[in-house]
Amino acid sequence: MIRTPTSVRTSARRTSAKRTELRKRNYLPILFDFSVPATWDITETISLLARMARFVVADITDAKSIPQELSMVVPDMPSVPVQPLLLEGSAEYGMFEHFKRYPWVLETYRYPSSEHLIAGLAEHVIGPAEDYARSVRGATPARQTSSR
Repeated sequence: MIRTPTSVRTSARRTSAKRTELRKRNYLPILFDFSVPATWDITETISLLARMARFVVADITDAKSIPQELSMVVPDMPSVPVQPLLLEGSAEYGMFEHFKRYPWVLETYRYPSSEHLIAGLAEHVIGPAEDYARSVRGATPARQTSSR
């Protein structure tokens, strides 16, 4: 599942490129950019999707609703790693430090541009998330990750 704040959404071409890169690696990306059913609110929908996801990618650059969504996802889902992303030159939002205490919230990947993010998706986003998911399931990680 990919969560990107509205104010920093990339162009349709770049969003498509992210989805394509994930599909090449046999993932079914869900980019939350659609209307929710009238009987559910956005937070409930995000929580449901996160419970079904192998991992969550959350771009916290200029975050607006993502802090609320993460507060519903992170504390209760230790088997779903969350890979935060942040555009270089931006600061994490003030209360994000709270989530860093959870080991399934991975080290924030700071990317210089959307092109670099797409090019480094396997190494900097998918790899760490998969390594954590494997460790939770008792499997050996594919590669060593650095500790914080």
